[in-house]
Amino acid sequence: MINLLQSDFYRLFKSKAFYICTAVAAFLVSLSIFILDWSLSVASNINTTETVNMTFPYKDGISYGINAFSSGDVHLFIAIFTAIFITAEFAHGTMKNVVSKGFSKVQIYLSKVITMTAASFIMIFTMFIIGTISATIVTGVFSESSGTLIAQMFQIAGIELFLHTALTAVFVMIAMTVRNSGGVIAINIVGVMSLSSLIYVALSYLFHNKINFSDYSLMYNIQLFNNMNLTVTGLDYLRSILVGAAFLAAFTIGGIFLFKKSDVK
Repeated sequence: MINLLQSDFYRLFKSKAFYICTAVAAFLVSLSIFILDWSLSVASNINTTETVNMTFPYKDGISYGINAFSSGDVHLFIAIFTAIFITAEFAHGTMKNVVSKGFSKVQIYLSKVITMTAASFIMIFTMFIIGTISATIVTGVFSESSGTLIAQMFQIAGIELFLHTALTAVFVMIAMTVRNSGGVIAINIVGVMSLSSLIYVALSYLFHNKINFSDYSLMYNIQLFNNMNLTVTGLDYLRSILVGAAFLAAFTIGGIFLFKKSDVK
């Protein structure tokens, strides 16, 4: 297992796609805060017949940067990079070589989950650092938040990292099963990130809205904490943890089962 992880992490840090996806994600986070500041400045200088109260939504750098943990921006890049990284092994025959050397398929699969989770975390933390620096430049303040508020922010960030681990497990299973980069990217973006919510809406409709199945959607729970939603309750925390654990277990076990039953060519 250690050898597999070393090999996967070597490939990860040698991957140009990884650095490109991370750089673009960080650039967009940085650009967004400057565009927001510019747009509010322009809007405030336009004479209108109505008085519009427009205030900058972020008071310091860390209150903006912390949104990297809950923002949906990173999902796109995690989905794309996971597809590129994993399907390349099938396309170039690397996966066949690894399997032929006698490594357990369970270990091979878990190595991919761990590596892709690490890649996701690196992307998120890079966005957090760049976002915080950019917002500090714009606002002129690094942090005005109290210690209690910051602690609550990082509590939410921890739950978000766990939910993103589960989301990564979903992307890995799709990539290890479909094995075609274009198909995997399409399923990840269109199916998982965009249309999966319709399944939960349909289930709620079938049960005459007696159960709100959308509350148990992985994407819903990730988005629940968007913009560091501090109004969430203890039940929301508990449900999100249970949903993340259920998705992580189901898609990891399911992915291992499908991988073990499949032929690697």
